[in-house]
Amino acid sequence: MTQLIDKDAFLAAMACPTQGWYTLRASRGDLAPAAEWRFYVGNQIGRVARERLGKGALLLRSPVETALRATAEALADSANVLVFEVTFATDDFVARADAVRRTGDSWDLIEVKSGKLPADGNPDKAKPDYVDDLAFTTFLAETSGLRIARCVLVLVRAEYRYGQPLDELLGEVDVTARVRSRAREFATAAPQIAAALRSEARPQPTLIVACKDCDFYETDCIGVGVRDPLFALPRLSEKRFAQLRSYGRVSALPEAVDLTDPQRRVAGVLRSGEPLIEPVGLKHLDTVIWPAYYLDFESVNPAIPWFPDVEPYEQMPFQFSIHVCGAPGDEPIHHEYLAPNDGDWRRELASRLIEQLADYGSILMYSPYERRMLNYLAAALPDLAPRLGALEARLCDLEPVFKNGYCHPGFRGRTSIKETLPTMVRDLSYENLAVRKGDDAAGLFALMRVGKYSVTECETHRRHLLAYCNLDTLAMLRLHQELVKIRAGML
Repeated sequence: MTQLIDKDAFLAAMACPTQGWYTLRASRGDLAPAAEWRFYVGNQIGRVARERLGKGALLLRSPVETALRATAEALADSANVLVFEVTFATDDFVARADAVRRTGDSWDLIEVKSGKLPADGNPDKAKPDYVDDLAFTTFLAETSGLRIARCVLVLVRAEYRYGQPLDELLGEVDVTARVRSRAREFATAAPQIAAALRSEARPQPTLIVACKDCDFYETDCIGVGVRDPLFALPRLSEKRFAQLRSYGRVSALPEAVDLTDPQRRVAGVLRSGEPLIEPVGLKHLDTVIWPAYYLDFESVNPAIPWFPDVEPYEQMPFQFSIHVCGAPGDEPIHHEYLAPNDGDWRRELASRLIEQLADYGSILMYSPYERRMLNYLAAALPDLAPRLGALEARLCDLEPVFKNGYCHPGFRGRTSIKETLPTMVRDLSYENLAVRKGDDAAGLFALMRVGKYSVTECETHRRHLLAYCNLDTLAMLRLHQELVKIRAGML
C-alpha cells in the first residue's frame, strides 16, 4: 500500500504545504525523554478513558489493511455499542479514532486527550489543536460512510485530586459544531494537500509565521543560513509579521520602519553586527548583594497526581542546583539536590534549599520560574512559608540585563541562557550533555518515577540530570561574571 498521509502531516500542511511534505518524510527516530513521557501519559490517560467509557471492542491498530477490516466488521456488528481504536482511510489519508459510541443509528466520535477540560465545560474554550485532531478524524470517518451524531473530547478534569477514584479524572465536552466546521475546511483542502504531499518535488516554501516554530525551517528549508530572520524581533505579532514579511530578514528592514524599542534595539544590533551596551540597563547588576547564590530548579507536572491535595499537572520542583560565590572572581561552591525515585520529596527539597541558601545575599535566577517554584513550595508547605518567603524576597533576575543592558548579534534577538552562553562563554556548552533541555529533564525523572528504567539505568540518568542542572547555574554564574566585566569597563 502506498504510504498514507496521517494526521500530523495533514495538519502541518494546512499551515504550510512544505512543512507537511517534510513531516510525511521525516524519520521518527528515537524519542527524546520529553516525547517518551508524553506518550506514556497519553497511553495512561487512554487506559483510564477506556475504563471510564465502559466495556467495548478493542481493535488492532496495524497493519492498516488489517485495522480497516477489523473496523468494518466491528461497526457492522449491532452488538457493539462501544469500539476502541477505530481506523478510517481513503486513497490518500488515514486516521484513527480513540473510540466510537453507538447512539441509535449513528455514532459519537470520541477523541481522548491528556489536556485539561475547560473549567466551565465551554466547547469554545477547547484547544484548537484538539479540535483539529478530531476534525481530521471526522472528515475521514464521514468520507468512509460513518454517520456521526456528536464529536466529543475526553479531557482531564482540573478538579480531580489525588486519592479520588480514577473514573472521576476525566470529563467530556461536546465540540460538534466546531469540529464539523473545521472538517468541512479539511475536506475542501484535502485534494490539494494530497497532491502537494505526494509530489516528489518539495512544495515551494513561503515565509509565513508558522516558520518560527517549524523544525525544518533552519535545517532544510528557507531559514538555512539565515542569521537574522524576522523572528529575531522580540514580541513580533502575527499582524506585524505580515506587514514586514516582504523584507525577508531583519537586515533588510529600512531604518525608518516602525518598531517597538526592544525590536529596534535588536534590529540595530543585527544590522551593525556589533554588540550594544546600555549603561542604564547594566545598572541592574549593582543591586546584587554578595555573596551571590545562583539558583535553578527543574520541575515535573504529572497528569495523574502523585501526592495528596495535588491537582493534575501541578508543577512541582524535584531538583535544584546552587552555585555560591562570595565575591566577584571568587571560586564558587556548589550544592545540589535531586529527589529520590519514590516518596514525597517536597519537604526534604524545601528544607535543603533553605539550608543551602542561608539568610543573606542575593539569589540570582533567570526568568520568573524560580519565583513560581518558591511560591509553590510555600503553598504546599505552609509551616515553611515564612522562610521560603524570605528567600523569595532576595531573588534577583539576571535576564533583564540582557534585555535592557547588553545585546549581542550572536544572541539573534533572544535572551535565554542557551542563546547567550555560546556567545559570551565559549568554554561551557550544553552540546555534550546527555540531557540538554528542561522538558527532557522532567520527562526523564518522571519515567524513572514510574519504573520505566532499571536500577542501573536510573543511576546513569540521575548523573545526567545532576550534570544538566549543575550547568544551568554554572552558566548563570559565568554569564554574570562577563556582565560584571562589561559593567566595570564603563565605570
